[in-house]
Amino acid sequence: EEISLQEEMEEEKEKKEEEEIITINGNLQAGDTLYESLIREGISAAEILRLQEKVKSIVDFNYLPVGSEYSLKYNPEGKVTEFTYKPNPIDIYCINIPASDSEDLKVTKEEVYTEVVRFEGKIDYSLYESMIECADSPLLALQLAEIFAWQIDFLTECREGDTFKILVEKQYRGEFYRWGKILAAQYDGELMSKHTAILFEDPSGHTDYYTEEGKSLRKAFLRAPLNYKYINSYFSKNRLHPILRIWRPHFAIDYTAPTGTPVSTIGDGVVIYIGYDKGYGNYIKIRHPNNYVTGYGHLSSFAKGLKKGEKVKQGEIIGYVGSTGLSTGPHLDFSISKNGGKVDFLKLKLPAASSVDSQYLTKFHEVKNKLLSDLESSALLDLSLE
Repeated sequence: EEISLQEEMEEEKEKKEEEEIITINGNLQAGDTLYESLIREGISAAEILRLQEKVKSIVDFNYLPVGSEYSLKYNPEGKVTEFTYKPNPIDIYCINIPASDSEDLKVTKEEVYTEVVRFEGKIDYSLYESMIECADSPLLALQLAEIFAWQIDFLTECREGDTFKILVEKQYRGEFYRWGKILAAQYDGELMSKHTAILFEDPSGHTDYYTEEGKSLRKAFLRAPLNYKYINSYFSKNRLHPILRIWRPHFAIDYTAPTGTPVSTIGDGVVIYIGYDKGYGNYIKIRHPNNYVTGYGHLSSFAKGLKKGEKVKQGEIIGYVGSTGLSTGPHLDFSISKNGGKVDFLKLKLPAASSVDSQYLTKFHEVKNKLLSDLESSALLDLSLE
């Protein structure tokens, strides 16, 4: 009985310790180091140096590639007990960190198995909810929305009855781990003709999504300054807040959206004005190539650190929807001009990015034909969620 009680107490102690273990996840951005990233997560400098010393034979903290993913577990005393490092999409190293310096590290390399599956579905309410229904993952909806971001404004052009098909990587680590890249996709909508996307990496290493003819899906400007992924993760049938796109006579567009919704620049450019305007409230103007200028008004606030003269990249968050200035409610006032004259953005023909290089077209068509065949293959239909 005494031994049994002791065992019970030890089990209870272990259970309590497990419950108190804290897990953090992150990935390295350009110009970042693992040391700086862990400091921001609240890990002490001393513990980071201890971890670095422990794992230096496996992981060099000073030379981790941008995009490397990591996770670690630490106990209430702040001691790291497990470090998982993912330098690329395939390799995953799990390192158990012993409390004693005399104990050896236990390193496990987890294998990732990838299969290609396809989904098809019909829009019932929104792309976001329809993708959750057929694939149990909003991430695929966000991927699809980003792929077709230059062809379809999923915030305002998605209609009940629209159909989609996707061919996607499904990755396992023993059991289902995550979704990988969408390899091919089609979207057929009430308000647009059928759009097709083919992922192709040419022999030089350049990767992009293309039409069936080999033209890039990317354009100089996005179709909308509000990113689909920042809207639909917050609102569903039970929390309805429709995004309305209202065209006004002077060619500006009002996007009604919740206060705080991130606003993105539609293209690469330079900030030429950021400040307060009596009419537009918090207001940003960006100059783009070929004498285009875009304006973003009534913002609740600006992106941290953004200032006049700064270069911005397409899709970069520059501010947040608000109701400052002469405004009757939270919305984004968006406008675009060329050579000083207002332009109707909804009718603007957007210049495309580079097509498949002519020397790689034969290879592209081989890849395209295989992917389109797989996109129709019943053998690849994912039935795991039915």
